[in-house]
Amino acid sequence: MKTIMKLSLISGLLASGIVLADPHSDAYQKYASSGYHHSADSRSEGQGMEGKKAFWDKMADRLQLTSEQRASIEAIMEKSKPQTAAIREKIRTNRRELRELARNPQIDDSRVQQLARERGNLVTELVTERTRTRHAINQILTDAQQEQMKQMREKNRHHGKG
Repeated sequence: MKTIMKLSLISGLLASGIVLADPHSDAYQKYASSGYHHSADSRSEGQGMEGKKAFWDKMADRLQLTSEQRASIEAIMEKSKPQTAAIREKIRTNRRELRELARNPQIDDSRVQQLARERGNLVTELVTERTRTRHAINQILTDAQQEQMKQMREKNRHHGKG
């Protein structure tokens, strides 16, 4: 009975960790990464970025961004890239460690809990960095562009759930 409980706990932690740490969890990022659906462990550095660049180029056209706005947003995104990449790498390492623990004949409850706490902290860091980046980008947009961006995100969110 204890083994079943432990396996259930591990499965729940792994499933929730994967969902929470999914780097494509936001609607705009799902759209940006369409066509590049790979696990985080197998994605090469450049693949996802091409999709994101194409997405942002399309968004910039739709929002009718000026060349100054485009340059400012690109600078913000470039500044954020190393931080988010480092966090994502830590999340991948954490996920691998949890998978290895699940394969062991004996479960190390304290290590699972430690990794689960680390995962939570990493997700918090990633969400914080994304929010800072979005905020900085929002400061560059006009009120009309912000409203248009909001509507596009809502539209994508509804399509993603269908």
